[in-house]
Amino acid sequence: MQDQLKYLIQLQVLENKKKAFLDELEDIPRKKVKFEKDFNEFESQFLMKKTELDNQRKFHRELEKQIAMLEERLRRSRQKESEVKTNKEYRALLVEQEEIKREISEKEDQLLECMERIELLQQEVRALERQVAERREALRKDLESLDVKRHEIEKKLVQLNKLQEELKVKLDAQLRKKCEFLMEKKNGITVAPVEKGVCQVCRVSIPPQKFIELQKNESLINCPHCQRFMYWPHHEKYVSAEKEILSFLEAS
Repeated sequence: MQDQLKYLIQLQVLENKKKAFLDELEDIPRKKVKFEKDFNEFESQFLMKKTELDNQRKFHRELEKQIAMLEERLRRSRQKESEVKTNKEYRALLVEQEEIKREISEKEDQLLECMERIELLQQEVRALERQVAERREALRKDLESLDVKRHEIEKKLVQLNKLQEELKVKLDAQLRKKCEFLMEKKNGITVAPVEKGVCQVCRVSIPPQKFIELQKNESLINCPHCQRFMYWPHHEKYVSAEKEILSFLEAS
């Protein structure tokens, strides 16, 4: 009886390990999505800043064209001075030239501000470009690491399944059938430790007589509430059963 319960406990240890590995495996795609999302968000900031720099450069070229056109207008206006015949026409030319000069001055101020903005943006873009390259490399390593981890977990799951099958062969046929039934119906938990008369899985107190029988370790006993196989975890054989299977897993 002790050996049969020992195998059940070891099966449970393997099942718990398998569940933990499956949870990790399921989490890998979510981690990949998060890593890629974080990188894409940062890269978007870089691309937005780069677009802003491109727009400022276009604006700079446009201002230079506008200034050049205004300077050409001013030149032609000055050429007309020798052609005017009246003071009124001359004063009109001077007013026109002053207006053109004012526009040129405003455009030049805008051009200066634009140049300062371009210089600042160039510094920011260069810094972000380096960071994007660093983050892209970090992303590559993170994704590669997750792939390696996935491969390792898949190998461990194959090993765990093999060990479980080896243990199941050691169970009595009827006990194995019940174990597989509980595994399917009870969320993968077939055995339950009992502490101070309380089932540690369903958290329901068992009758005192049942707890006494459990400590005697003379027969297999099911929890009256959740139907799982109960055991007293302080029994030396079952303490060693868990340690034995965990040590084997760590060594393999």
